[in-house]
Amino acid sequence: MMSHCALLTRPRGSNDRLSHLLKQSGIRCLERPMFEIQPTVVMTAQKTLAMNLDQFDCVIFVSRNAVRYGARFLEQYWPQWPEAEWFAVGKATATELEQFDIKAIYPEKAGSEGLLDFQQMKSVADSKVMIVRGRGGRELLAAELSARGAKVSYLELYERIEVKYGEELASDLFEHGVNLCVVTSAQALRHLFASLSAKEIATLHFVVPSKRIALLADELGCTQVLEADGADDEALLQSILKITLLMQT
Repeated sequence: MMSHCALLTRPRGSNDRLSHLLKQSGIRCLERPMFEIQPTVVMTAQKTLAMNLDQFDCVIFVSRNAVRYGARFLEQYWPQWPEAEWFAVGKATATELEQFDIKAIYPEKAGSEGLLDFQQMKSVADSKVMIVRGRGGRELLAAELSARGAKVSYLELYERIEVKYGEELASDLFEHGVNLCVVTSAQALRHLFASLSAKEIATLHFVVPSKRIALLADELGCTQVLEADGADDEALLQSILKITLLMQT
């Protein structure tokens, strides 16, 4: 039977459950985060947004990190959440919000595009929307909601710092026999492709959580890509298992 090893590229602390599930399935793992998450210095503007949370009609969390930093920050000002419509970009983010007693609406297929298809997001004229995210995130949500007449504010509380590996990354992949790779963000995918040669990339089968990232992988020259049903660990696991079966045929 072919031995499989998966490269996990999410920030440290985000790979634990998937790693456990993969090991239970007989698949080895190598954790090499493409970037680390660091909190930003909290300024007066962020504090003001937090104190005015009750003035927003809806609040959108774009990732699990947005929840970990954003919800924890907001609850300092709101021991009881004000009335608002809460949204998450996908199931994994919504599940993270449950730990803060927030029940969020999320699209079946994770991504900003799915969120924008909700009827609530189509009727946002004159609404105030807070997007909780990291510094320098994707602009699609804010741009589209603003075009629909919403007043959008960003609550940015963390930033992504790329991890520089140099030639050691390729050596690690070869040494551990990595033939699978899980990438859940466009930034991580670009950094990985910049860190490896085309020959090294060609040896990997990629699992990604959305059509957008799958298309980016194709643009970057990857020919072995499987789109999972989302970014949650169970969806990623099922796609990895599917790939391993295809590799054995």
